[in-house]
Amino acid sequence: MELNKLLEKKLSEIIEFFKERKIIIGFSGGVDSSLLAYLSKKYAKKTLLITEYSILYPKEEIDSAIQFAKKFNIEHILIERDPLNNEEFKKNPRNRCYLCKKGLYSEIERIKNDRSYDFIIDGTNSDDLSDYRPGVLALKELQIETPYIKFEINKDEIRKLCSFFDLDVKSKPSMACFSSRIPYYQEITKNKLTKIMNAESFLKKEFNLKQLRVRYHENDLARIEFLKEDLPDILTQENLLLINNAFKALGFKYITIDIEGFRSGSMNEVLSTDEIKNELNVNTR
Repeated sequence: MELNKLLEKKLSEIIEFFKERKIIIGFSGGVDSSLLAYLSKKYAKKTLLITEYSILYPKEEIDSAIQFAKKFNIEHILIERDPLNNEEFKKNPRNRCYLCKKGLYSEIERIKNDRSYDFIIDGTNSDDLSDYRPGVLALKELQIETPYIKFEINKDEIRKLCSFFDLDVKSKPSMACFSSRIPYYQEITKNKLTKIMNAESFLKKEFNLKQLRVRYHENDLARIEFLKEDLPDILTQENLLLINNAFKALGFKYITIDIEGFRSGSMNEVLSTDEIKNELNVNTR
C-alpha cells in the first residue's frame, strides 16, 4: 500500500527521531507499541523492549509480546509487578492509571539509568488525548517520550503504517488492563481481576471472539460488552444459558449484556465533560 504525503512526512519525522538513539520501549505487544518496536529496531542505535507481567493482563498478551520480540530479534525483558501492593491503586481512584503508569515507568527508569539508554518511549497516541487518560500525566512527570503525540499520529495512521510494513498486529484489537473493567472507587482485588480474566477468556474461546469486555460491578454483577455485529449470533437461548452457567460457576451472581455493545472506555461515561476537560488540560500542558 502507499502512504499519503502527510503520513509519509510523519513517518520520516519518527524515523529521524529514532536515529542514533539508544531507546527503551514500554512494550505491551499491542498495535501502538509494536510499531514503535519495529521502527526502533530498524532505525535506532539500540532497542530494549520492557513488558509488565502482572495480573492486570492476560497471559496470551504477554506471550504475543514475547513472540513479536523474538520474530524481529529485539532484546526484551519482563518486569514482574504486583500493582495491588499499592494501597492507593487498590482503592481504584479516578487517577488509578496515573498510579500504575508512575509505578511501572519508575522501575523502567532505573533500568534506563543502569544501562545508559538515552530515553524511554511510550505508545500513547494522539487519539488518546480525547479521552480521560490520567496516565499521561505520569509520562510527563517522568519525562517519558511519546512520539505519536509529538508527531500527531493517531490510531488509524498507526494501523496504516503497520499495514505499510506488513506487521501482523495491524488488525489486532485494542486492549486495556483488567482494572479498567471495575468502576472507579470500587476496590480492585485479585479475586475480581481473576474472575474478569477467566470470564473474558471463556467468551473469546467459546464464541471465537476477538473483542469484548466484562465489566465488574457491585454485588458480583457482570456487564458484558460484545461488538454489536456479534450480538445476533450470541443472543440465543442456548448461548445465554451457557454464558449464565459459566459465569455463575466463576462466582458472578448477576449476568447482564449491555445493549449498547462494546465501547472503549465506557467506565468513563460517568465522568462529566468538565471533569475530562480539566484532566486533559493538566495532562497536555
